[in-house]
Amino acid sequence: MSDLSNKNKILMRRVYEEMWNGGKPTLAAELFTQPEGVEHFVSQFLRAFPDLQHTIEGMIAEGDEVAVRFSASGTHQGQWQEFAATGKSIHYTGVTLARIAGDKIVEHQTWWDKAALIEQINPNR
Repeated sequence: MSDLSNKNKILMRRVYEEMWNGGKPTLAAELFTQPEGVEHFVSQFLRAFPDLQHTIEGMIAEGDEVAVRFSASGTHQGQWQEFAATGKSIHYTGVTLARIAGDKIVEHQTWWDKAALIEQINPNR
């Protein structure tokens, strides 16, 4: 693996281990070129799922691109979208594709199983 690919994997690991698992949404400013939306999303999500923990299931890096396959588990302890806290345990999976330049994430897309999460906390199911 190239030094660049290894360095980029370390950066992506920080997203999951420090920002998400460490509960530090403000770390987005250090990790992303456009951190505002990321910081807002992570803050909101961690208010609803304060014990959320991500596990990196796999990671592939080539040059300036990194793909991460992850799972996440936690407890629904606060309002999220239209769903009041349920106290229910949740688990979902997802994938993030990112492009890194200048030691920051310049582009990223995350696909996660939002439908599975909603099914787990929906009081009408």
